[in-house]
Amino acid sequence: MQISKRNAEQIVNEISGVINESINMMNAQGVIIASTDNSRIGTFHEAAKKLIDERLDELVIQGDNDYIGSKPGINLPVVLNNEIVGVVGVTGPYQQVVKYGQIIKKMTEILLLEHSYREQKALSENIRNRFIEEWICVDLKNVNSAMATRGLSLGIDIMVTRRIIIMSVYINDEIDVTAAQKSFDSASKIISRIIAEDKNSVILKSTANIICAVSGSNDEAMLHLANRIKTEVEQKDSVTLAIGIDTQVNNYTLIHTAYLKAAKALRACLRTQEKAIRFYDNINMEIFVNEIPEGVKEEYIRKIFKSYSLIEIAQWIEILEVFYKEEGSITAAAQALFIHKNTLQYKLKKLKEQTGYDPRSIRYSSLFYNAIYFYRDIQSYFDDFSDIH
Repeated sequence: MQISKRNAEQIVNEISGVINESINMMNAQGVIIASTDNSRIGTFHEAAKKLIDERLDELVIQGDNDYIGSKPGINLPVVLNNEIVGVVGVTGPYQQVVKYGQIIKKMTEILLLEHSYREQKALSENIRNRFIEEWICVDLKNVNSAMATRGLSLGIDIMVTRRIIIMSVYINDEIDVTAAQKSFDSASKIISRIIAEDKNSVILKSTANIICAVSGSNDEAMLHLANRIKTEVEQKDSVTLAIGIDTQVNNYTLIHTAYLKAAKALRACLRTQEKAIRFYDNINMEIFVNEIPEGVKEEYIRKIFKSYSLIEIAQWIEILEVFYKEEGSITAAAQALFIHKNTLQYKLKKLKEQTGYDPRSIRYSSLFYNAIYFYRDIQSYFDDFSDIH
């Protein structure tokens, strides 16, 4: 085992904070890699090299010229798994520092073990996360018994029937990046705790989403789980959680298909923010809308609202969205828009004259509905364009 410079620096800082003495940490080659005296870092410590080569229990230095690059004090081996991996030294008169020798040696070895454990745990988690990502998020043709064997070595039985649920936090444009990340991390901890209650469930955190593969449940059970997670997250932090849920499949090899369906359901939530939990079976245009290039969506919107400026298009989107939400009721829509119903009727008539499409007609309402949907999907583009111009 090699002592990393980063770990050595952390250990020296922690020990010197407890014992107010000059501390040095040398690697297996006898080079000082961390010290309370920065000027000594990177220099050769002959006494440390002698201690390692001769496997000494300790080496006391009495004078400044006894060993190259060494000062008076005590030096002790750092031993892990019966191997000397480095040397820790305390600078000062022997009678002053000897009382700290064994304490510092044990502290160093304990701290190194702790760092090693953390690194191994992080490495294991990275390997496990890469496997989960490959298994769920990548369109593989080899989700088979060989992959199942790999999974079992990581404690994951991929042949267990699972449902996919994907969650994300609604991010308000007014929230800064730090606050947004804090909210996401807080939500992740709560979700991880709840998901961990089922030993067969697995979780994967991406940059913005939390992906969970939950051992097979019906829609009612999935909805109950989603509501529980949503309630606990939103009670802990003032955020809104969006949740997308797949459609039930009975074959473990279709896990990626389930993931894609849950992702589409999540995008439907994030797009409107009206329904915080969506099942794939309950979405419609979201199934294919992401296959349409943004440029085509923009062209469609401009074609429907021909001759209108971007600001006017935005105003019409707001009006029509409310109008269709109220099932075409002039009275209800006018009330929701805080305008007189005659004013709304006049506006809709002018829209028909300008575009050639009557928004009150069943024949043409779908054209405007599509335009609304596309606009919301690429709204940030229109907002940015409006700001520029």
